[in-house]
Amino acid sequence: MSVTASIRRASLVRQGALLAVLVAIYAFLLVPVAVVILTSFTGQTFPAIPYDGISVQWYAELFADNQLLGALMTSFVVATSASLLSVAFGTAAAVGFVRAEFPYKQQLSTIMLLPMIISPVITGIALIRYFGMVNVSSGYPALIIGHSILTVPYVFLLVRSQLVTFDEDLEQASRVLGADSTVTFMNVTAPIISPALLAGFFISFVVSFGEFTATQFLISPGSSTVPVEIYTMLRTGLTPTINALSTVLVVIMVVAALLSRYFER
Repeated sequence: MSVTASIRRASLVRQGALLAVLVAIYAFLLVPVAVVILTSFTGQTFPAIPYDGISVQWYAELFADNQLLGALMTSFVVATSASLLSVAFGTAAAVGFVRAEFPYKQQLSTIMLLPMIISPVITGIALIRYFGMVNVSSGYPALIIGHSILTVPYVFLLVRSQLVTFDEDLEQASRVLGADSTVTFMNVTAPIISPALLAGFFISFVVSFGEFTATQFLISPGSSTVPVEIYTMLRTGLTPTINALSTVLVVIMVVAALLSRYFER
């Protein structure tokens, strides 16, 4: 066997080993989710692999259940509202940290990321305590503000990284031509950093839509979100309807994550 053939064989073996490891990692991550999705199409009254054919009866029951549809709508409204607020506040904070100079800038920048670091349990307890002090009612107001606090750091990181590589000469040229700061931001800065804004919006949407731990402290009767509703239903047992609801949740979050990845490129 020639040296070239030996090298080629060793390369193929190495690539095969890496592919096997990659497949094993993906299987470890995705098989549990795939099982939930698969068992949501069962025709049985309990979650089971649909060997005897696919049924959508549990999806029909899901979309006929006003309580579950209400949870889906609550999650959608809260995630959309919180994402919009996060884009506004995260962008303003990123512009301030990149464009302005002030003492303890690095330390304050790190503090901005604390909602990503602190346990959601602690965040939930802190939020419910603070909202009680400032008379913010539980339900939609508390959920939207609370989820905004949790997702602002993601927008802040994305927009700040975009602004660091931003050519400030474009903004200066706009001001030389007579545009004020607001017009310059809307016509020059915002269009250039729009991919980061859109990616930040969809990442915030995914985080908010799937948030469970801190959300438990902020909900009120009639404002339960999908993750909390799934947890409540699990107390009485695992049913195919829960798997159907979980599948809808997975689809929404995967689509939002793919959109975020698309705009982030």
